[in-house]
Amino acid sequence: MSRIAKSHVNAAFEWAAGQITEAGGRDGITSRAEIRHKIGELTGPERDLVDFFYRFILRQGAGASERVTRTDIDAALAVARAQLVAAFDTDNNGLSADEVAAMPLLGRLAVKVARRRSRSGEELAAHFEALAFSLVFDDYSTELHNERFLSFHAPVQLAELTAHTFRDALHLHGDGPQDAIARIDDAEQFFARLAEAHTPGQTAQAVALAQAMQSTLSDLHVYIVGQDVSAARGGAPIHPVYVVGLAPDGSIAGLRARVQWS
Repeated sequence: MSRIAKSHVNAAFEWAAGQITEAGGRDGITSRAEIRHKIGELTGPERDLVDFFYRFILRQGAGASERVTRTDIDAALAVARAQLVAAFDTDNNGLSADEVAAMPLLGRLAVKVARRRSRSGEELAAHFEALAFSLVFDDYSTELHNERFLSFHAPVQLAELTAHTFRDALHLHGDGPQDAIARIDDAEQFFARLAEAHTPGQTAQAVALAQAMQSTLSDLHVYIVGQDVSAARGGAPIHPVYVVGLAPDGSIAGLRARVQWS
């Protein structure tokens, strides 16, 4: 197994800290009940990292009330960076397999999450397509049947994904209706509809796909490209749909499908 940079492991801890902060809401204080709710939304190593890191924060002196503040989280982050990450990189050139094996459980969980989150956008896109196997895109009142999800990857390097940077990445520079972004939607609501549209046996698969994409991509949205103008010769136009976000390497990754209206 290749070495992993300390910065990637620290980023995993920072992601977990962000989840704990988000769970607390507007008052900036995260209770045990709130963290339980947040953990219930997560799966796999990400769920375990947030759970164990919250307990780590409590052990650092957050108090018997089990309510942590942003100050508590920042203090625990500093300890984690120094004692759970840097202290194990004995040769200061990234964490080797042996160094990772010597880390406590919390550190190893952060490494596992870091490896998942530091995969290239191309690798993530292929992973998402595999997770979407047997799921059907049947949303936005499309008239296409049995439309499957395919991987999508644009090898760019962006700091943020916006409508403007998305159009540039897809080379949508024309003024015609086919180059316009007809709709941008919230991915969380899209995933909720995706889960509802499938059988109970496939709901878990849809939830796993949503979790994988939401935990590894930033600026995650649904884009429908092309204005719905009058029917073209031979039938109504087909519009590409992209469920994409920004991968850790700055590229655009996710899934693509198609939608058609008469």
